[in-house]
Amino acid sequence: MFQPGKINPTHGFVRGPQSDRSLARRSLFLIIGAFLATLLGLSLLGENGLGSWIRLQAVDSRLENDVASIKDGNRKLTEKLHSLETDPGALEKIAREEYNMQKPGEEILIILPMDTDKDTSP
Repeated sequence: MFQPGKINPTHGFVRGPQSDRSLARRSLFLIIGAFLATLLGLSLLGENGLGSWIRLQAVDSRLENDVASIKDGNRKLTEKLHSLETDPGALEKIAREEYNMQKPGEEILIILPMDTDKDTSP
């Protein structure tokens, strides 16, 4: 029975008396909610969280582009190697252009660019 001036701990402020079962249920929901919030926070902000995943996706994309570029370079070098192995004209062209080689009796003229730094005025 309610007596004025005394507080009855079994009565809630608005809903009336609370059973031990509802208090246990509310405590369980609070603990589970806190646990799930912690898991969510760790998955978003932790070492292996969403930020790390996004950074790794960017690195993965960049590396895939690098691999594609290297494969293209390898393909071009393979074609050049095949050309050098099968076409004597391609080998002669590289020998003349890159190494200034000549056949006996030929003369090579090397044209140097003009120096624009020097003042040639009288």
